[in-house]
Amino acid sequence: MAAAVSPVIELGEMRHGDEADELARAPLRPPGRLARVAAVCCVALLTLAGATSPARPPAGVRVAAPQGAVFLVLAGRLVVADGPGAVGQGGRVVTGHRLPGGEPVWRFILPAGDHVLGLDALAGGLLVTSSPAGAGDTVSTLLDPVTGVVRWRQTGYPVSTASGGVLFETPRASGKGTVLAVDPASGAVRWSLPLPTNGVSYRMDDGGPTQIVLVAPDGRVEVHDADSGALVHAGRVPPATDRLSYRFTQVVADLLLVDGAPGTVTAYGLDQLDRRWSMPLEPPGGVWFVECAGMVCVRDQVGGVRALDPATGRLSWVDDSWLGLAPIGGRLLGVGPEELSVLDPATGHPVTRLGRWRPTGFGSDPIRLLGLRRLPGDRTLVGALDVAAGEVRTRAVLPGSWNECADSGTALVCLRPSGGLMIWPVGP
Repeated sequence: MAAAVSPVIELGEMRHGDEADELARAPLRPPGRLARVAAVCCVALLTLAGATSPARPPAGVRVAAPQGAVFLVLAGRLVVADGPGAVGQGGRVVTGHRLPGGEPVWRFILPAGDHVLGLDALAGGLLVTSSPAGAGDTVSTLLDPVTGVVRWRQTGYPVSTASGGVLFETPRASGKGTVLAVDPASGAVRWSLPLPTNGVSYRMDDGGPTQIVLVAPDGRVEVHDADSGALVHAGRVPPATDRLSYRFTQVVADLLLVDGAPGTVTAYGLDQLDRRWSMPLEPPGGVWFVECAGMVCVRDQVGGVRALDPATGRLSWVDDSWLGLAPIGGRLLGVGPEELSVLDPATGHPVTRLGRWRPTGFGSDPIRLLGLRRLPGDRTLVGALDVAAGEVRTRAVLPGSWNECADSGTALVCLRPSGGLMIWPVGP
């Protein structure tokens, strides 16, 4: 699945006026707190390829879509769903369109009462995740993206693994939930594991989960291979303080984090379950942890980031000025109110400043991450963001304003804020 378990961290939104920024900008000293994201951006100078704005692309092709629609570019098709954010729509219809012409080629309708949660790519197919309006389990349906024919259905919330497999979670408050693995080609169930009351955590790499981590209320920890389901190792941590369930369990940067005494979280090495460090949760319930390319980042409701050394829990750096961070290829992409930057995760120091862009395309394809920038005359500059290289390549200048865009390699597909999609042929 292209977008499941996406490692994107609270990117938020940047708003800009109609400004004509230079396509190449000198580095400035980045703000302090989200230094991982901001720092990397500000230190290095980014020269944008194609500093001269290209001519407008040929006239785009309109495709009907409600406000807040979900869309995905896959196998030469534009797939559009009403989606959970659609305004005034039932969210039951998924349509496939040819690229770049936009001609409708198939239509898939969910059962009455269901609505679309998301679209993802899986093993060459299109995975449509949906949920009933009332009580009931999430359901995933794999379609042929070219024809719209149903290949298989499975109950549960999908999580794609690093090996190209897929897991389905069906949590239960009673502790009788399951996580099961399905053959992506046939939909056949390969194996399943019972879920504890507090659910499941995953050890991740850049491609997705590699291990499944289950923590029982009595403190027993089981680590299973995400591909085979085999038990890798087991051990124990202190039992839940209320003896019913842990309030908090999470795997971050090869650590197992669990809530210990009230208002604290304790980190254990996932391989040996050795106790590493403990820290207070301030404010209680208002802090969460995210992995930042090997570091442990702590976020709160106010914004900004504290980056901790995973071995000791000591504070490595703080930056309060960035809205969000996304680990990409060993670097951190920092999103601020005025710019994007690439950061060194170990120090938070800026490596490259990418400039004033609003990122888009995470849900479609992280390899084809795009940035949008407003230009005078009601136009939008679209750039291809290369985080690893610290570069932005101009893709097109489009008329109008756009919320989200996806890049097929030969066409851009963009959603208007008021609804409606446009396909712009722009070449590779």
